[in-house]
Amino acid sequence: MSTTAKEAPSWSFSSLPDDIILNVLARVPRRYHPILSCVSKKLQSLVRSSELQITRSLRGKEDRFYVGSREAYSSYETWDSYHWFTFTESHHRLASIPFPSSPLKPCSTTPITVGTDIYIVGGSRNMWILETRSGKLRQGPKSPVFRDRAAVGLVNYKIYIFGGTCPKSCYQDIQAQAFDLNTQTWQLAPNPSMKVNCINNSVVTPALGRKIYVMSGKNVIVYDTRDGTCDEIIRAEDFNSQTICVVDNVLYMHYHDVGLMWYESKAKEWRVVHGLKFKGYFSNIKMAEYNGKLAFLWHSVNNGEVWCSMIALFGSSNVAIRGLLEWSNRLLSHVPFSYDMKDFMVCTDYYK
Repeated sequence: MSTTAKEAPSWSFSSLPDDIILNVLARVPRRYHPILSCVSKKLQSLVRSSELQITRSLRGKEDRFYVGSREAYSSYETWDSYHWFTFTESHHRLASIPFPSSPLKPCSTTPITVGTDIYIVGGSRNMWILETRSGKLRQGPKSPVFRDRAAVGLVNYKIYIFGGTCPKSCYQDIQAQAFDLNTQTWQLAPNPSMKVNCINNSVVTPALGRKIYVMSGKNVIVYDTRDGTCDEIIRAEDFNSQTICVVDNVLYMHYHDVGLMWYESKAKEWRVVHGLKFKGYFSNIKMAEYNGKLAFLWHSVNNGEVWCSMIALFGSSNVAIRGLLEWSNRLLSHVPFSYDMKDFMVCTDYYK
């Protein structure tokens, strides 16, 4: 064996000083963070740390939250009354953005983020792409089938659309389709094994899963994009909720009477997230996954204020989960009660 081979040092990326690792991670697109989190506990901790967000911000690189609101009493037929707002973790203030309006119906579509772009799908065969950096709106390839109020999710760089309804003139047997972001083409996807009604809320597992979680009627339907198999999660009885979120493959739902709850899949039961005081009525709630945390947004119609809280989650998904409130700030005051927050999302890898 050569001298060089004998003296070759044994080291790993995780053994480097934290400040060096943070500077490297700050250059990695956020869409790869779930993969890095699986490498080691140390990388998982650094990926979710506030230090990484500060490092990214110092490099002029910061993720942005987007909120889409419409006037509740306006016409459903156009986006004329639809308004975009944005904020970041370093600037907790909701700012209006003069993005152009899509010609699609806001009540029938679902915006979904891919990097710094927002894809507006459903409600028509047309698809529109909003480029958040330039503020330009362009039309994408038409889908083969028109589905109204469909569920939408992103899995393996494909946008899936399924369920909902379609006009009698369309092919009723085609219930699901997927848009390949690499090839920019549409293809048929496996039909869901059960009926998926008009959708209140849909969200895809942000980790390496292949399932999309859907609020359909009173319960949650889990659609497997590999074969179309669907499982149904029964919502806790006597508790009202209209929003769901998936963080680290765990489903969360907020109930006004109890607070934030999570679903234990083996026991098939809902359990309370400990350590939080989120019991009570929050108007117009939206939730989104962000760096392994849960962003909790609400608009109180009583005082016209919009608030956001960032919740870190700890524990085992088969024993107990605790929540830690990292920050909670008022984003905007004097918002008309007629404004309805329809969409809440994160655009990653945004350069200021």
